[in-house]
Amino acid sequence: MKRGCTALRGLPFVARGVLAGLILAGASPANAIELASHRAVYNLELERAKSSADIGGLNGRMVLEWVGSSCEGYTLNQRLVTQVADTDGGVMVRDVRLSSWESGEGEHFRFELQQFVNGTLVETVSGEATRDGTRDGAGAVFSQPPGTKLALPGSVIFPSEFVRDLVSAALAGRSLETAQVFEGAETDRYFEVSSFIGKERRGAGDVATLTGDGKALVGKRAWPVQVSYFNVDDQQGLPDYQVSYQMFEDGVSSDMLLDYGDLVIKGRLVELDYITVSPC
Repeated sequence: MKRGCTALRGLPFVARGVLAGLILAGASPANAIELASHRAVYNLELERAKSSADIGGLNGRMVLEWVGSSCEGYTLNQRLVTQVADTDGGVMVRDVRLSSWESGEGEHFRFELQQFVNGTLVETVSGEATRDGTRDGAGAVFSQPPGTKLALPGSVIFPSEFVRDLVSAALAGRSLETAQVFEGAETDRYFEVSSFIGKERRGAGDVATLTGDGKALVGKRAWPVQVSYFNVDDQQGLPDYQVSYQMFEDGVSSDMLLDYGDLVIKGRLVELDYITVSPC
């Protein structure tokens, strides 16, 4: 999978961020933690890059909208646009769009990813995944590319359950969570995910300069989090990708670092709007 698509993986709510914690597979929606529906905007810039990355500069923006409840399910719309300059001065604009829906109990997951390069659609991945909690009771069927299937372990979880579990673990004082996660961005694999949760603190960093709804994050309970994604077929023990961020108790994230090994991207929360949804 190209780096532009990989940029979606690991972001909070996909990875959005982000385990087999306090909400177990098969738990009823009534027992699930409810996070805040919201729209967040992040400015992206190059933090550092090795010479092997052949990148002279990078800037962009990510918009993430997460709306839903345990009774209606969770809808995620995410768009990430980056302008990348190579060391020879060439420029490429990459636009990655991801839309998904996940049922409240985490048994069903629909997804579509589109990738554009310099305005041309170069890739589409879409389909649906299901699980029933049994050893052989999970899998993904793709409509694009057609005829593609992927077997998943019965313990797999999808993005919204992933982030709810992570917040639940933080609230319970847990420092390490592991899970098997499928996010719909790739047709041939799911990931082993390890999440390290730091000590509770009060919201700071990016949120200090926010206006509007973002002011509510100042002083709110938050935790530093590092999430590492491992290829299940890789025996070297090194993560494929890592993301670090500040995670708030309502599911909002700030102060991101997206680490691809030879390339690190910084994401700064610049705008936040909470969205009102009907209670269950």
